[in-house]
Amino acid sequence: MRLRLFLLPILLAALASAQTAGFTTTQSMQNETRATAALLEKLHISKKDMGSVDMNSVVRTYCENLDGAKMYFTAEEVDEFVNRYGKTLDLYLQRGNLTPAFEIYALFKKKVNERTVSNLAALDQPIDLTQPGTFPVDRKKAEWPANQEAADALWARRLRLDMLSELLGEDRTGNAKAAKDHALPEITPEKTKESAARLKKRYDKSRTYLNFDQNEVEEIFLNSYSSQYDPHSTFFSQQSLEEFEIAMRNSLVGIGATLSDEDGYCVIKDILPGGPLDLSRQVKAGDKIIAVGQGAQGELEDIVGMRLSKAISRIRGKQGTSVRLLVDLAGGGRKTVTLKRDQIKLVGQMASAKAFEIPNGTGTIMLGVIDLPAFYGKNSDGSGSSPSADIEQLINKLKKLGMKALIMDLRKNGGGLLTEAVDISGLFIPKGSVLQVRDSQGRSEDYRDEDEKVAWNGPLIVLTSKLSASASEIFAGAMHDHRRAIIVGDTTTHGKGSVQNIIELSRFDRNLKSAVKVTIQKWYAPSGSSIQLKGVPADIVVPSVYSVLPVSEADLDRPLPWDSVTPTLTKADEGDWLKAKLSDDLIAKLAAGSARRQAELPEFLTLSRTIDWTKSRQVRKDVSLSLDQRRTERKDDLEFRDQIRRELADYAKKAPKVTEVKLDAAIEQEKKEGPGSAAKSKKASRMRDPLEDDDWPEYDIQLQEAVRIAVDWTAANKEAVAAKDPKTK
Repeated sequence: MRLRLFLLPILLAALASAQTAGFTTTQSMQNETRATAALLEKLHISKKDMGSVDMNSVVRTYCENLDGAKMYFTAEEVDEFVNRYGKTLDLYLQRGNLTPAFEIYALFKKKVNERTVSNLAALDQPIDLTQPGTFPVDRKKAEWPANQEAADALWARRLRLDMLSELLGEDRTGNAKAAKDHALPEITPEKTKESAARLKKRYDKSRTYLNFDQNEVEEIFLNSYSSQYDPHSTFFSQQSLEEFEIAMRNSLVGIGATLSDEDGYCVIKDILPGGPLDLSRQVKAGDKIIAVGQGAQGELEDIVGMRLSKAISRIRGKQGTSVRLLVDLAGGGRKTVTLKRDQIKLVGQMASAKAFEIPNGTGTIMLGVIDLPAFYGKNSDGSGSSPSADIEQLINKLKKLGMKALIMDLRKNGGGLLTEAVDISGLFIPKGSVLQVRDSQGRSEDYRDEDEKVAWNGPLIVLTSKLSASASEIFAGAMHDHRRAIIVGDTTTHGKGSVQNIIELSRFDRNLKSAVKVTIQKWYAPSGSSIQLKGVPADIVVPSVYSVLPVSEADLDRPLPWDSVTPTLTKADEGDWLKAKLSDDLIAKLAAGSARRQAELPEFLTLSRTIDWTKSRQVRKDVSLSLDQRRTERKDDLEFRDQIRRELADYAKKAPKVTEVKLDAAIEQEKKEGPGSAAKSKKASRMRDPLEDDDWPEYDIQLQEAVRIAVDWTAANKEAVAAKDPKTK
């Protein structure tokens, strides 16, 4: 009690300081803060109490969340905040007092205003782009400038970087010919003047973009605290909760993408199948949206530095209206994309299939490939479909065509409904454990398939990548542990092995419209191994460009650790029902065959060079600030892209014959909307990498190798049967 009485003057002094900034903690904010802290402490899987949370880290994380690119605060200022609040922040949280958040934000707002004034003045002067120099690619991983002098020098380099980006970007009107020809823009005094004018607008607007209301400041601060538990535990303000619920209902009218804020840029993290962005084929994950225009002629509004929720509000709009996006491409260059806002097309998300006809010397062998982009489910009113029913339908159609092996393509599947992962697993095993779930109290639940019906008992390959997450990993892990499938793809999957629950705070105070998402459980494969961090390992590695990108759970801040529980499956069921039994020797034989092809076939040299190109840009810590060097690098990138394009086009000429196998729902759509409508809303299953243009050749090196592995397995399976029964042909 003496300690708390001693600290009371400090708390009161800080409160007075924060009030001069115009923000005070309201009663609802106090209740939300206390509830968030209590729920995390009580329900989180880690069972971490507030006393074991590093409050210094909370302060630093909050400063980072305000100043993501570490351009406004100095290290001296951040250290001062840590020294001032690190030892007492738990008391503020217990009382629901947001004074530290408001005081730190007050300084941040002041710094933004001061820096904007100096930037506008600097842009009135000529900027020398001929001098050598570099700027860090990822400021989030860098340190804050040591002091004000270092900050001034950093901003001088940032101005050069932004000017180069404007000058070397494609024409903002979306010059189609320049984009097609990869023409490097000519730098003229007029264009330099125009670029400076656009940057002045951007910097001037940053004062507005970074002018948060007190509820936004509260959310940023509480998430700085919740993220100390794990990356997926989050406080939702009323507005953020509404945004989340809309996204979960999948009824969002917009462009069909998951967006994130990285260093003040609106980055496309994921493209939803069947959405306007997916159907446009013009952008990819990793591209940055830097400006948004309304309608075909609306002025492009710069959104760099704008808070993500505000940027999304400009991208979203009424169904049928147009939106224009100015996009900085991850592979270099810039383009303007015009989209018509629309609902996500259901058929675009549904499972689809293709039949591959592979010559085998005496004829052909037919293999099936099912692409599942998400573990979707029926709507609340019972309409729609489920992936388990759709996959079973496609399997039956493929079997009628004479399918000898099946490939389940989950490379771009980020998850979905856990129950569907269990049901789909049941299509390939007679019964048994699919996954275990354990909560913070150590209580476990075994999710099992109890339906003995098996839709496919032949050779099965699960094709994965580092993007295969959550429910995809449940299915892949179950197939791996039941020795039912060979896992092919990146070294391992995404590695998300946790379960979150959203708790609406109206349960505790009916006036509150906010919520807390808490990680309450971890899940485990039937072997007892957690999927967390480690993911599901590939039996045969056929890498993609995503293998060298920071897109896994392990790349997030403060992920939960890996652990294990008691297995629920100790021996796989390999009874007579199974027509394609796996053994270590068989997997080794198939892996050796794949390794030989990866060493000999020219297409793997193409893949390797593409991965190396991607990795070189990923590990690059700095970007040049010299105009001549940047133009040379851009020219080299364009020439490399064109070379890869030509090579893939040559490989595509020799690709095996492929036939689409359509769901009944897709056939019905085509009856209503005309031939080809289903195909338009369901693009080919292929991982798109940073090099790709919108008309990239349709040749999927990973998938083609999975097909070859399936052919080898089919041949080995036939030999094994013949060895047992010489009469078998």
